[in-house]
Amino acid sequence: MVDIYYMWLNNFMGISVEVKHKLIEYFGGIKEIWEASYDDIVESEIISYERAEQLIISRLNFKYEREIEFLEENGIKFISLENCEYPKSLKEISSPPLGIYIKGKLPKEDFNFVSIVGSRKVTNYGSLICEDISSKIARKGVVVVSGMAYGIDSIAHRSCLENGGKTIAVLGCGVDVCYPRSNESLYRKILENGCVISEFPIGQRPERHLFPIRNRIIAGLSKVIVVIEAGKKSGTLITAKKAIEYDKVVMAVPGNLTSKNSEGCNLLIKNGSKCLTCVEDVFEELDFKESSQLKNYEKEIIPLAEKEKIVYSCISYEPISFDEIALKLDISVREVMSIITFLELKQLIKKVSGQKVIKNL
Repeated sequence: MVDIYYMWLNNFMGISVEVKHKLIEYFGGIKEIWEASYDDIVESEIISYERAEQLIISRLNFKYEREIEFLEENGIKFISLENCEYPKSLKEISSPPLGIYIKGKLPKEDFNFVSIVGSRKVTNYGSLICEDISSKIARKGVVVVSGMAYGIDSIAHRSCLENGGKTIAVLGCGVDVCYPRSNESLYRKILENGCVISEFPIGQRPERHLFPIRNRIIAGLSKVIVVIEAGKKSGTLITAKKAIEYDKVVMAVPGNLTSKNSEGCNLLIKNGSKCLTCVEDVFEELDFKESSQLKNYEKEIIPLAEKEKIVYSCISYEPISFDEIALKLDISVREVMSIITFLELKQLIKKVSGQKVIKNL
């Protein structure tokens, strides 16, 4: 029954989580708030007369049988702060969610969690770095946490899944609401190899003010928070700020000094966050011990023919066209295309927009 009381107060959107915790502290428990009268709540002086009236009305309107039935029918769980399944890492943050809704399977906490966040308007550079980090930590059995937004978030989830990893999407809406809508395919894949979670009620639509609230969960769940491309006023910096408050390790990927997408990352590094230059930096911070749960797919050295080595030496992380390679090496474009095919099969390079290629990180 305790979970029901938590679900009711959690779903009341008229007051902040911080205020809800003050009420619990004042009344001595969640059940006591449920049983409190209007006068008792007003007397606490924690919330206004109007909010106290709304809280009482929300209690009268709360149809928990219907709520439980919906959760069971849709494969959703609600885990309260007092539930033994509630993530320990979230309990340690200030004003933790009173409960979280989970759709899918929440990975056990003996796995390492790493949050990867960044800009929605991602550059080619940011995309490459994100793919590299997410795929490599996924191969180690590390769980990738992000927010399923456009840009870095989506790339982090996809790269993790494509490499056999598990991932958690923390939503700024109800877990039964896919946002953005165009990520529906990604949403379904995440449910197969991880879960989506949210503290917001079932059916809650995405609203701008909810995203900064959910960002503290992204920061709270993980040991390490990796920031890849963030503007100076990016919402990503809210996640980083929360992570710093929670004494987490914040690692930022440095970027071009003239790129607005890297202003936030460079500022974090300037202010003391760790500079991330390779995925090994993340592994050092996790400091995990190898176990049967932690996969270790080290990349084998791939033998190359002489011409493949020459072509490969021309390719960097900046896109280069077939024509440019042919001109640089004084060979035909047809021969370049043939060699490129073999390098692609060996997963050393990949094509980007147009007839251009880059190194596969």
